[in-house]
Amino acid sequence: MITVGAFSKPEEAHMLRMRLEAGGVPAFIQDENLVQLHWLYSNAIGGVRVQIAEEDREQALAILAEEPSLQPPDAVDPVCPSCGSADVAPDELPRRIGFLMIILLNFPMLFGKQKLHCADCGKKWRDA
Repeated sequence: MITVGAFSKPEEAHMLRMRLEAGGVPAFIQDENLVQLHWLYSNAIGGVRVQIAEEDREQALAILAEEPSLQPPDAVDPVCPSCGSADVAPDELPRRIGFLMIILLNFPMLFGKQKLHCADCGKKWRDA
């Protein structure tokens, strides 16, 4: 087993492990429980380590050399059906009304599907 990364927090180590496993490289985390019990020991023991098998080294280095993608490959940004603008955001009015209902009535008002709002033409519509 070789170490490909060492972190002071277990969450960071799990992010690297998931990235490696998504690329097909089995990865293991060492000393996670000890750091969670006694977080001051993290620097003394070398942190939470992500380890892989030696035969997966080249594949792991190729995965780590790639820039991580934050957006799924099949994700499509919404476009306004009226003007075709990409300057689209969720409509904030139902969320604000719901928050006001919680404050005033101490009861949440739930709304159905969320509407989208175009900042250029002002059109509101429900996303399919």
